[in-house]
Amino acid sequence: MKPRLGGSGWRPLFTPQRTGAYVNDHCVVRAPTGLWHVFGITRPSLELDPHQERWFCHGSGASLAAGGFDEHGRVCDFGPRAWAPSVAFDGQRWVMLYGPDLLRAAVCDDERLDHWREVPCSLTGAPLEACLRDGMILRLDDDTWLLYTTGKRGRAGAVSVCVSENLLDWRFVRFALRTTLAAPSNPPWGATESPFVFEHGGYYWLSITYTTSFGGPADYHNTLLFRSTNPFEFGTYSGDDPSEVAAKLHAHAPEYLRDPESGRWFVTSCGWHGALFQPVIAGSVAIRELEWDE
Repeated sequence: MKPRLGGSGWRPLFTPQRTGAYVNDHCVVRAPTGLWHVFGITRPSLELDPHQERWFCHGSGASLAAGGFDEHGRVCDFGPRAWAPSVAFDGQRWVMLYGPDLLRAAVCDDERLDHWREVPCSLTGAPLEACLRDGMILRLDDDTWLLYTTGKRGRAGAVSVCVSENLLDWRFVRFALRTTLAAPSNPPWGATESPFVFEHGGYYWLSITYTTSFGGPADYHNTLLFRSTNPFEFGTYSGDDPSEVAAKLHAHAPEYLRDPESGRWFVTSCGWHGALFQPVIAGSVAIRELEWDE
């Protein structure tokens, strides 16, 4: 079993007009009302300056298949850099975690997901540089949440996993994915970007965009998927053994979504502008069907 890009190609899901010029790392969530919401990194102009990405754009729509999400206002415009949002609903409130300057949190109580306020959060037990950025929240059971982050294990890239019972206070557990110094990419900031974990077919699937971000379109869209029956352990990636990787996709920072009404799977992609990066649809969060080879 492995996933592959399906359907008739990429199409825009959400394109900001007022609140930003593009969307980079993002998240997509479904509210209890059935409305889908997307939040993503952005800035006012196309110039490449990640240090000026200081709020998130926000869109919503009724259908992943139809796309064309409506644009809302800025989210988490609190001053510091705002990268890679991840959003979860605990049954009473929405919680957003983001970085990269330490772990930050915001909560929202309104059904439109428009009004967020900063709240304290904590992360304990993590080795230096183990939990740098690109957090992604997964609900493990009724009482337990997992947070996957991009970081370093020594001089090599890694994905860490942390645990929480309240979405705000997190404890480092272990490195869920390790890479070796002989692996193809080892930039100082870690190449295991944009981790995303989901369940399908009796497995947990870990997706990373394994990139230096500056190696051209093939490097920028180099997404690898690993699978495991244990959400805390996805093995080691050296780049030498093809069996280490369960699948590869041409996408940047993708999210994997199953529509509960139709049962169809979708995958998203996004990214910076320019010939060096060539996002699949410039400026937009793009979406297409995800198919499974059983």
